[in-house]
Amino acid sequence: MEHAREQTHLLEPHHGWIKSGLDLLVAFLLGLSVMSIAWGAYKAEVKGKDADHYFNRSDETLGTAHKLELQGDQEVTTYEQLFLELERDRAEGRVKAVAYLRRRLITPDLMGAVTWWEQQPASTRPPSPFVNANPNYHNVYYDRGADLEARAATYLNKAHKAEERAIDYTIVSVILTVGLFLFGISTQIGTNWVKLGLLAIGAIVLFGSIGRFVQLAFA
Repeated sequence: MEHAREQTHLLEPHHGWIKSGLDLLVAFLLGLSVMSIAWGAYKAEVKGKDADHYFNRSDETLGTAHKLELQGDQEVTTYEQLFLELERDRAEGRVKAVAYLRRRLITPDLMGAVTWWEQQPASTRPPSPFVNANPNYHNVYYDRGADLEARAATYLNKAHKAEERAIDYTIVSVILTVGLFLFGISTQIGTNWVKLGLLAIGAIVLFGSIGRFVQLAFA
């Protein structure tokens, strides 16, 4: 008879700490908190990778821009040498040398820049034809370098924004652990008013954090 009672006791269902509708609500809130923390951690990792990606793109683009600017500097140096040689030959009356430079070394674009410079009044004439004020001179390397620098700045802004988002998601995830802790403690409290107080505070933390996640997702 005693053995039969033990068997009956073993066959009775065990529900653990879930004994009421309120306990079932706590279990739901615990699960929602865990999923929210996992979501926050995932988004923080994704944004962190995005930040690394954009930082790398910014560095690579800026490096290419600097190389183009160096090529632009070399072009200016070469043009200035040709210009100085042309002016020297003109001053010395070396007609053949001037003709050779114009025919073989000086491009039409370069000659157009020099012509614009020669037409300027002596009082306002810049020291060189190769300045931004000259409408007939465009340094392609400088232009491309400037475009890449602007693109690098855009990548850098995106990197900083992604980095900030990663930090935001991490902070919200940490705050969510407070709510998870409160929900967990409430399962060990027998006094209803204390349990309800813990649940209320935990719910504020949980749903406030979820609201912040939504805000970050559409920011």
